[in-house]
Amino acid sequence: MAAILLRHDDAVHRPNCWRSLDRCTVASTQDLEIAVEAARRAQQAWWLSDDQDRARILRRIADEIRLHANALGTLDTLDSGRPIRDTATRDVERAARIFEFFAGTTDRLRGAVVPVQPSRTNLVEYEPIGIVGAITPWNYPLTNAIGKIAPALATGNAVILKPAEASPLSALLLAWIAHKAGLPAGLLNVLNGSGATIGEMIVRHPDIGKITFTGSTPTGRHIGSITGDLLKSVTLELGGKTGFILFADADLDRAADALVFSAFNNAGQTCTAGSRPLVEASIAKDFVDRIASRLNDIVIGDPLDLETRIGPVISARHRNMILAHLAGPSTTGLKRLELPSRSLPEAGFYVSPSIFLDVSPTAAIAQEEVFGPMITVTSFTSDDEAIEMANATRHGLATTVWTSSFQRARRVSREARSGLVWINTAHSLHPGSPYGGYKQSGVGVEMGQEAVQQHMKIKSVWMEDNVWQSPWG
Repeated sequence: MAAILLRHDDAVHRPNCWRSLDRCTVASTQDLEIAVEAARRAQQAWWLSDDQDRARILRRIADEIRLHANALGTLDTLDSGRPIRDTATRDVERAARIFEFFAGTTDRLRGAVVPVQPSRTNLVEYEPIGIVGAITPWNYPLTNAIGKIAPALATGNAVILKPAEASPLSALLLAWIAHKAGLPAGLLNVLNGSGATIGEMIVRHPDIGKITFTGSTPTGRHIGSITGDLLKSVTLELGGKTGFILFADADLDRAADALVFSAFNNAGQTCTAGSRPLVEASIAKDFVDRIASRLNDIVIGDPLDLETRIGPVISARHRNMILAHLAGPSTTGLKRLELPSRSLPEAGFYVSPSIFLDVSPTAAIAQEEVFGPMITVTSFTSDDEAIEMANATRHGLATTVWTSSFQRARRVSREARSGLVWINTAHSLHPGSPYGGYKQSGVGVEMGQEAVQQHMKIKSVWMEDNVWQSPWG
């Protein structure tokens, strides 16, 4: 089904993947120049069009995404190994809602009148940046792409998207869906290729005014150095090492359910994965037992099976990196909980869940973003110690706290050095809520009204109400 959908009759918008799901045409320098020119031509007319007309198109895209849920979900599952129970349901619905939220912002892009001298008027106006270069990772292909496309289009920009080379298919189908919904040609361009080639060219192109990137911290630093040198606007959503703080007064069953979902959903390939549970010492053993019990009941297997909750990781290379972390020097001497062995499918890059116990908060395995199905359990004896441990990492994307004490929860949320704080919940997201990190977890935010502002430029316009008189007299 996926291959048939990809081979659409429209030659202009036909994706460059054909015959098999493992072969896509790689963009060239010439392709980038063609995309930039198409984006330049389309962008100005898009910005000058009626704002409610733009909103209607974005809402139609959301409707079409829901109509193509099975195809989009299947492509992401085939590409990334993320279970179909998630890609064709939660991921698609979130993608559609992101478009709907930003569709509601197109006629609310308001500036201001600033009170200045009595004889003058000062207008603050917002204008689109122009062309936005979006570079996305492979772990959540559809939602990561739409989180960058929707705010850029809503604010009058054109987009050049480079999906991850390991998972480009849903982005190609999305481009066709957007065209079918009425998005004018040239506003959304998808270029396949590696980050080192086409990604680098997008970041450096002089006519692309903003770069928005999700991926690893080292790559984000590289992009940040280039955009800093070129004085481009940039949004970087980078790595994380979430501290999952559990106090003894929490609801342990709900917390255990949340931790297993947070840490092992998508085989741990999530930047906000709760891979670093910090547990009050008096309940540590009880809580670990609850986690182990739940993991034993989880179905690991074929991601196209609706019963599967943990599928394979993205590639053999990534599996080898995870296994190197789990068996490397950083785990020497650590206690590892023996989970019941289970047979894993031979086809696919599967990694069994791992639980490390009594891990020092400064241990390498507790500091490194492994991006796989594993957790390191560390115990604490006081609130101060828990907060210190949670903040003792170079990352600052998310912190989770479970407690029945409102005062304790608010203290943690105030003192947590992270952009996201979840209290008695995990991975709660909404298109209207900003998403971004502190420290080495990124620059700027995605989602919310804040994302709207970060896709626009500010212009200050001064007008003299009376006949001009020189301030020199």
